[in-house]
Amino acid sequence: MSHSDDAAALRQQGHRLTPQRLIVLDVVKRSGRHLTAEEIHAAVLPQHPYINIATVYRTLQWLQEVGLVAPLALGNGPLRYEYTHGAVHHHLICQECGHESEIGDDILDTLKGHLLARYGFAVQLNHLALPGRCVFCRERANHQEGNGVSSTQEQV
Repeated sequence: MSHSDDAAALRQQGHRLTPQRLIVLDVVKRSGRHLTAEEIHAAVLPQHPYINIATVYRTLQWLQEVGLVAPLALGNGPLRYEYTHGAVHHHLICQECGHESEIGDDILDTLKGHLLARYGFAVQLNHLALPGRCVFCRERANHQEGNGVSSTQEQV
């Protein structure tokens, strides 16, 4: 959906669109990746020095409420935000190299069904990050183990 389509839909729903809201939405949407509030603020500042970090946080909260951005918690770091208008998706995050892969919501349908059947719990997974180890890091580790090199030896 284009930026103007988002704006038109929000106006049609009765939402007030301030320049700050449009600017923050534009930064998040154009990035194509997950951004922290601080990264968004840094991207906004050169053209709009009057927008402070508190405004960015409030705007992100509002954009989350209207369904245009989703927060993603990656471990102990700050929340990251991504434009999400459209299909629900999740992320596989490699804890070694940081590689991210998107997966469709349908992959978790079996898990959702088991949770409902076993516990009577209807889980709502809107934007999930699953930490682990990507295929490349696993293969590299297997190759190093096959050569007698431990991961602690490699780091020295």
